[in-house]
Amino acid sequence: MGNRSCPPPPAPTAAFLLPLSTTALPFPRRLLYRSQVPIRGLVVWAALEDMTWAPDNVRKWSALLLLAIIGTALTAATDPGFVAMISQKGLDFACQQGVVELQKELQAISVPDFSGVFKIKHLGKGSYEFYSMAVDGFHIPNPKIEMLPSDGLRVFIKDASIKINGKWMSRKNFLKAGGNFELSIQGVSISTDLILGSDSSGHITTICSNCDSHIDSVHIKISGSMLGWLIRLFHRKIETSLKNIIYKKICKIVRDSVSSKLQPYLKTLSVITRVDDVTSVDYSLLAPLTTTNQFLEGQLKGEFFWRGHRDPLPIHPPVMRFVPNGAYMVCMGISDYFFNTEVLAYQQSGTLKMTLGGQLLSNNGRFQLNTDFLRTFLPKVAKMFPSMGVQLLISAPVPVHLSIQPSGLSFNPKLETQAFVVLPNASLVPLFVLGMKTNASLEVDAEENRLVGEMKLGRWLLELKESKFGPFKVEYLEDVINYLVSTLVLPKINERLRRGFPLPLPAGIRFSHFTFYPYQNFLLLEADLHLI
Repeated sequence: MGNRSCPPPPAPTAAFLLPLSTTALPFPRRLLYRSQVPIRGLVVWAALEDMTWAPDNVRKWSALLLLAIIGTALTAATDPGFVAMISQKGLDFACQQGVVELQKELQAISVPDFSGVFKIKHLGKGSYEFYSMAVDGFHIPNPKIEMLPSDGLRVFIKDASIKINGKWMSRKNFLKAGGNFELSIQGVSISTDLILGSDSSGHITTICSNCDSHIDSVHIKISGSMLGWLIRLFHRKIETSLKNIIYKKICKIVRDSVSSKLQPYLKTLSVITRVDDVTSVDYSLLAPLTTTNQFLEGQLKGEFFWRGHRDPLPIHPPVMRFVPNGAYMVCMGISDYFFNTEVLAYQQSGTLKMTLGGQLLSNNGRFQLNTDFLRTFLPKVAKMFPSMGVQLLISAPVPVHLSIQPSGLSFNPKLETQAFVVLPNASLVPLFVLGMKTNASLEVDAEENRLVGEMKLGRWLLELKESKFGPFKVEYLEDVINYLVSTLVLPKINERLRRGFPLPLPAGIRFSHFTFYPYQNFLLLEADLHLI
């Protein structure tokens, strides 16, 4: 594939129309994201059968056996239904926001009272005390973040500064002096490593594996008394002591912030997100987050399920390959598996059914859905059940399958309509069963942190599958069915699509400047982020 000549990717749009019934195009050159081509163990064992047990072949046997084991493991591996990747630009955004919170924690450093004794030639011994100390400012100019190999991040801060204000007091025999002081700490650097992982529930975890800090210089300014010169005589000792106190506290605050602030915030990225009363979506991690020199990657299950019951699914996620765009903060690969599990969840719950009857159409002057209407093509029914109501049950007997291709999204819904006469005692008499098929299109968009859409349907074509009162031409019903679906069924579907489906973002974050690309078996969403 790497030597294959391929067309450029389609032009990005903030919202694009996905036509149905499309033809697959050559695989785009930009789709070079991870390679997970399984080595089939069956093929390897077929080769083994032709080999002998001669000593010269032991190495070959061993090598092929190892390939067979690896092949089996890769074949059984689970591909993600949803891939989220954060670029350096996205990490820089996260770092800036995280350091704002860290700065608040550092500014709240509690500096303990500090005291000691001094001895001056000819004057003898005395004592001093520094108290009521508070951080007046902790300035962090340019925080940086970089990706460590495999599974970590490194955050480092350089040339930060701290100002501490407080009071001092000195005693020498009966002499007592005091006043205010200002401590200026310059050249503060902090480096911390964050190891990323996942817990048994699929949540992201992070721990502070290493923290180092350094302070270049400390200067104290004494004011408020003519005896302040006593303190200035041994200011270096005081500066060194206060420097050590601050130095020890910095990394403790960093570690505490990771466990008390960062880890709980990561928990706001819910792994099981409620969609509606029927379905939820599973965004749990399939494996710990991984890092390269350019991107932080998360492989998520990306699977809808019926809230009432969760069964193993008969479909599997496709392999997604793409080169993410570092010009955006995040890139998300949304596979057709993601959409198809949604359809399956509604199918399992029995939600993909709708009943149309006289009450629903009572305010509609165009059609009166009763047996008199059927007189043209089913006179026997009109005669046996005069002026009685007719009820239509529209359902999807088999799940609709969406197939995403570079040219769009292939979607050919097939429904079934069962017609009944409604007797005065509310019992139903089956009349006929119609098969229905059409082409459709889906316009996909993103709003805040949700994937939204709008479906457009072509004309429905009907087929008579069963009739209890003899055959008839389905053309008599096509106009009616198309009108009812377009005015009653489709608006309900689009109402649900406009409410959207939640995408995996932590609290307080929303999308901006997003684009979509359709590719083979998945959509690629590229976006920036902003705070709300």
